[in-house]
Amino acid sequence: MAAVLPRFARGACALGVLALILLTGCAGRADQAALPDLTRLAPEPKRMERLIIESAKHNQELLGVIQHDHESLRMALLSPQGQRLLTLVMDSDGARFLSDALFEPPFSAHWLASRLAWTLWPVAELENQFQHSAWSVRRDDSGHSVYHRGQRVASIKLSDQCKLIDDIQTGHRLYIIPIELAGQNKELLCPAV
Repeated sequence: MAAVLPRFARGACALGVLALILLTGCAGRADQAALPDLTRLAPEPKRMERLIIESAKHNQELLGVIQHDHESLRMALLSPQGQRLLTLVMDSDGARFLSDALFEPPFSAHWLASRLAWTLWPVAELENQFQHSAWSVRRDDSGHSVYHRGQRVASIKLSDQCKLIDDIQTGHRLYIIPIELAGQNKELLCPAV
């Protein structure tokens, strides 16, 4: 047990530092994007995915377990060894992190939920949710981009093998790849930015 704890402590510390670097400045945003209605999202059983987070200075790989139905969306973030680090829940009460997180994230649950929503909901539903707000969405060849007051916030590229969120605000990219394709090179799976 003593040998496992230091390795996990290093991993949790590294994740905390990565999250701080990745999402600095996103948590304080007063004008948040509306979250789409869960009843308009087709239910899916629990699935595991490989998450790759890249920036100019850091790269991190995690596992994500996501499940949603018409009442809630849940995503657990796991270390590569399978240790649960943080769980996001979105339901009729909004978005929140469960209290048993192993670190205090420097970003809001709403911020993370909105980025997931931008990859999961159909563009027509996002357009509907953004009506009469400072937010908008525009389709492009391989996905769509989300704008706030005319400024592009994120570009979302979608394929059967990869979802890519290019977060322009923070300068980071998040690749979401089905776990069955985890061993393959992401450049071959994911759309070009």
